[in-house]
Amino acid sequence: MKSKNGILFFYLLMFALLLSPLAAALADEVPPLGSKPLSLILKMVEEQKLGSITDAEFDDGLWELKVCAAAVCQKLYIDPKSGAEVRRLKTDSDEIPPANALALSTIILSVEARNQGIITEVDFDDGFWKVDLHKDGQKIRLVIDPKTGETGR
Repeated sequence: MKSKNGILFFYLLMFALLLSPLAAALADEVPPLGSKPLSLILKMVEEQKLGSITDAEFDDGLWELKVCAAAVCQKLYIDPKSGAEVRRLKTDSDEIPPANALALSTIILSVEARNQGIITEVDFDDGFWKVDLHKDGQKIRLVIDPKTGETGR
């Protein structure tokens, strides 16, 4: 009987060890409880007037915001709970929203108010904001007009 329990314990331990990196990865997919709303973090960065925010992604426990001024872009790594900048790196240029676009913080505040899920990524691509949300294990993508803030396309 002891050998069967030992074998069962061994397999359960191996299964748990195999799942632990997956669990850690999934835990980093969404901001932790007690995080500042993304709209507030975006507003704080916009107030620094560093350029246009072209994307935001929650990865490895931090918000990664890409900010471009002319052809110079940088990634800001922001702590989700405090809103403090952790580090900054230069990066490749990116497509930027039009000059008459709504502030990204305004668009994201509108998305947050809809309570459709937890925002995990925002990207400006092909002339539209693409916002990824997670809710109940599902991924939802919204496509938003940068000038009107309306969802569609």
